[in-house]
Amino acid sequence: MKNQYVGDIGDFGKYSMLRAFIDAGIKVGVNWYLTEDDGSNDGKFTDYLNKGVMRRYCPEVFDALKGIAKNKDKSVFDIEKSGILPGTVFYSEILKPEGTPNDREQERSSWFQESLYELKDAELIFMDPDNGILESNDATKLGGEKYVLPSEVESYFIEGHNVVYYCHKGRRPYEQWEAHKSLMFKRIKDAKPAILTYHKGSQRSYIFLIHDKDFVKYRKVIDGILGGWYKVFSEEYTSKGNAAGESVGDAFEIEYAGARYTIEKRADGKIQMKSSKQPNTTRIVTVDMFLRDIGF
Repeated sequence: MKNQYVGDIGDFGKYSMLRAFIDAGIKVGVNWYLTEDDGSNDGKFTDYLNKGVMRRYCPEVFDALKGIAKNKDKSVFDIEKSGILPGTVFYSEILKPEGTPNDREQERSSWFQESLYELKDAELIFMDPDNGILESNDATKLGGEKYVLPSEVESYFIEGHNVVYYCHKGRRPYEQWEAHKSLMFKRIKDAKPAILTYHKGSQRSYIFLIHDKDFVKYRKVIDGILGGWYKVFSEEYTSKGNAAGESVGDAFEIEYAGARYTIEKRADGKIQMKSSKQPNTTRIVTVDMFLRDIGF
């Protein structure tokens, strides 16, 4: 993240997405992965704030960004003070490792260890690098401050946090993108995946690694975003496929109204069922809807 990006079209989607988790009672922590501004035109796509079309998706975030984005000296600290992410804890130290490779590695390690302490109370940690995740995990790489390291994602997750990190497809062909977005799920095999992709401006993806105990709660928030932001946010999958549709526990059968129903609970907490009257059709419903349908 750079201060120059504050308020652009990508920022609006990002804060609105995090706001949905906050509104669901989830304590969010943000590691900005803050780097120095570079004088480029990146982050100057703020015309959407003058048109107002996007405001309906999250008026609170839109109105705040409209005031912040016009400031010459805008920064992430304006976001922190604005109240659009209530209750959020932030780690705002600039990441700028310098010196020899060994110096850079040590500086980055110290920087990250401090973030672990500052964000210790967060349930969900958002990692916001300029460019996404670095596949090599090389902390000494020049320009590496623009990337999350796989070991850093893993450290947050092992400490008990759910994690979401920013990533973009860029010019990767399909096969490379599929491998790239699945990278951390090969490394952390017990993490439940979810990927939300934002389609305004350049394509931005948010890759979630979720602990099993929290998956149902997080899926409800993600499904709400997908339903309320139709065609603005969409869902992508990793090489694991659709984790939300995985069966949990054993299937069972019941007889009802002259038909036999095969019923399974899904990882997202919904019920999946097939009827002997329509064996090629699978119906997915909430638990409440299922109970209502069978007369409870």
